[in-house]
Amino acid sequence: MSAQQDDNTPGSSRNNQGILRIQPMCRDEELVAQVNAAQPAHGEAYLWWLTQASWLVKTNEAVFAIDPWWRDVFAGDHWAKLLGEYPLHPSAFPTLDHVLCTHWHDDHLCPESIPRIAESQTQVEFVIPSRSIDVVTGWGVAETRIHAAHGHGPVELQGLRVWCVPAAHQELDFDETGASWYVGYIIESGGVSFYHMGDGQPWPGWHSAINKAVNRLTPSQELDIALLCINGNDNLHHTQAVDLIERIEPRIAIPMHYGMDPGNTVDPQIYVDELAERLPDVPRVVPKVAQCLHYSDGVLGALND
Repeated sequence: MSAQQDDNTPGSSRNNQGILRIQPMCRDEELVAQVNAAQPAHGEAYLWWLTQASWLVKTNEAVFAIDPWWRDVFAGDHWAKLLGEYPLHPSAFPTLDHVLCTHWHDDHLCPESIPRIAESQTQVEFVIPSRSIDVVTGWGVAETRIHAAHGHGPVELQGLRVWCVPAAHQELDFDETGASWYVGYIIESGGVSFYHMGDGQPWPGWHSAINKAVNRLTPSQELDIALLCINGNDNLHHTQAVDLIERIEPRIAIPMHYGMDPGNTVDPQIYVDELAERLPDVPRVVPKVAQCLHYSDGVLGALND
């Protein structure tokens, strides 16, 4: 990812260190138009990385967001440090079927985005870790619209089949019912399977839990796309990300969770170099913010590069 070279780009700004912020490939109305125009067939998907662990995905069965968040980088508050701009204001999201959140940290379960999306799109259903449901209902979201993610186990939604996998972020933490504070999601929709890891590090049995969930949800028992945090700092180090790719064998792996917080980022090139050295046959993908990615039969292409 690279920053724009001048301040004339709409929305461009500098952070409080004087660094020109990374600009998305497109934003708001233009991005929504791309989503609306996308017509994936069965076995295809369109994806847009929205910074951090935030994604917008469209299959032929559903449109869904994972970990949507937003900050007003022009407000001059403590978020003035951010290195990039988020491409979608919460009120500007395309029509969604579902929103999935992986854990309670506010760049994943966002107090700015979730209430606004819930209010403006009354059809949206939310998948929330069960131990954080009271947070979301406290923001005014009706509990009838919320599906609980417990850690191990399924969530059945229209157009989306989900299996929750515990995540070890800060710790692998379960309560007496087996519910985890932190989760990742195996998702199957429209003939395409995804793994969004949430935030986390390896834990004993992690690879097996992922593979078992893939086998439960996908007729082919293959994982198409893995979305992996690579920033270290209680997420995967880039070498651990390649370790995981080696164990779960996704057809495509896409790095995420870097390029926003100057104290919690990494150059994705170190991941690319590690992957090239150890698994040269695995495609090396580095997404740009709000770039339209098209997946079909093991091939990922960028449509607005």
